[in-house]
Amino acid sequence: MQKKNNPTDVSLADTWRLPLVLTGLLVVAVLLIYYPTTASMIHIWNNSETFTHGYLILPISIWLVWHNKHFFYHIQPQPNYYAIPLILLASFGWLIAYYVDVQVVQQLALVSLIPLIVLAVLGWETVKAAAFPLFFLIFAVPMGEGLVPSLIEFTADFTVSMVQMTGIPIYREGTFFQLPTGDWSVVEACSGVRYLIASVTLGFLYAYLTYQSLYRRVVFVIVSIIVPIIANGLRAFMIVMIGHFSDMKLATGVDHLIYGWVFFGIVIMIMFYIGSFWREDEKIEDEVLEQSVNASSLKSKKQFIVSTFILLAVLSLLPVKAYTEKVEAPEVQITLNAPESNKWKLSGQLVSSWEPRYENMDATLHKAYINKQAHVDLFIGYYQTQRENAQLITSTNVLTKEKDEWKNVGETLVDLSFSGSEYQVPVAHLKNGSKEILVAYFYYLDDQVVTNDYKAKLLEAKNRLLGGDRSASIIAISSEFYSTRGQAVSIMTDYVHDMGDLILNIIDRANNSE
Repeated sequence: MQKKNNPTDVSLADTWRLPLVLTGLLVVAVLLIYYPTTASMIHIWNNSETFTHGYLILPISIWLVWHNKHFFYHIQPQPNYYAIPLILLASFGWLIAYYVDVQVVQQLALVSLIPLIVLAVLGWETVKAAAFPLFFLIFAVPMGEGLVPSLIEFTADFTVSMVQMTGIPIYREGTFFQLPTGDWSVVEACSGVRYLIASVTLGFLYAYLTYQSLYRRVVFVIVSIIVPIIANGLRAFMIVMIGHFSDMKLATGVDHLIYGWVFFGIVIMIMFYIGSFWREDEKIEDEVLEQSVNASSLKSKKQFIVSTFILLAVLSLLPVKAYTEKVEAPEVQITLNAPESNKWKLSGQLVSSWEPRYENMDATLHKAYINKQAHVDLFIGYYQTQRENAQLITSTNVLTKEKDEWKNVGETLVDLSFSGSEYQVPVAHLKNGSKEILVAYFYYLDDQVVTNDYKAKLLEAKNRLLGGDRSASIIAISSEFYSTRGQAVSIMTDYVHDMGDLILNIIDRANNSE
């Protein structure tokens, strides 16, 4: 049955042409206004194999909208000014993340602005109709590497358990383990984070295109999360077995990675094939296919143009503030002077050559202390003013890097006391051949001891927004492992109890000398 158009009806193209053009221009504008964040995403897409799919996300989202264009036939685009507070909120989140250089939060805030622009220009009905394509944009954000430590631990646990089931002798220390035929370690490339991110991205897309019920979509997405984690454990186990039975001649080089991707490809194909048995074809009601709307209820072109200029001003407000508030490097040279106590005296012989791998510090102190037969190293890395490329908490500031001689084989928490207050401080077990040390490390900023990265970032954001102290320090205390871990912990506890306040005073004096 065909409907006769009313003289006041207009075509679908006439209805959407101007609003879509203005929306597209605003999206391009926001990518340019927030260019440092846009550039950071592109840089990661270019340089990390884990996130090269980022280039495909926006084209896929656009295709999904076009694929489901029939849902928009009866929708009348209209500006929604209630989106403006949400835009300001997302922009403020970006501002805080920009101040403290948390790229993933900047990127999430930037991507969240795109659906908010759609809401502001085209209205709530449009957002509902394009909900999944707009949500799918989140996969353009290169995130997920925070899962790497947990995935490494799971893969090591899984692999060692499977090897033990075969009866082959295996000795494990942290993420390193030994078989009679050779040594293995689970590093970032073995964590399976690439497989997991690829599987989840494809899983969401497949579930949306293949199923109609929310229940089936959710179940398939959950499966797409669980399967690659288990599959990566099996992959690691098989590679170890191939290396073991080939006397370490196979699966120890490039073929190691090739086996992984081939195995992952097979697993994903099987998962999608099984999922296809529950496929639900889309049903389109006849009335949805009507392609005209009543012209009398359409918003005028002037309203769309005015709303676009308002949004452009709102989107630019906080970035302009951020770009005009550059923090310069300090001009005064800071010197950190090592303290002594009645019990702990400076020594010329360091416990080890290890130093934390922190970048662009304004001052450092690395000294050895002795008390009778006990030896301790103290390291202080000081940032006089946290700023771009010189911040305490970043993904590049670590205790050890993957290719360092010193390997981090595990961490625990130990209670240490400063000025009568107890703190749970992380203690890392580092090895370099036969040499072993324990390292207790924590931060000092905003006149307080901090043992959590997230709290340190929040304090940095607070001080940046409110004009507080922007200095920050890492303090690392290391002791030789000796015969037992408890002996090393006892020595560090005694050192902190006696020297803790003196160490913090060093930093306070440096802050006051600025």
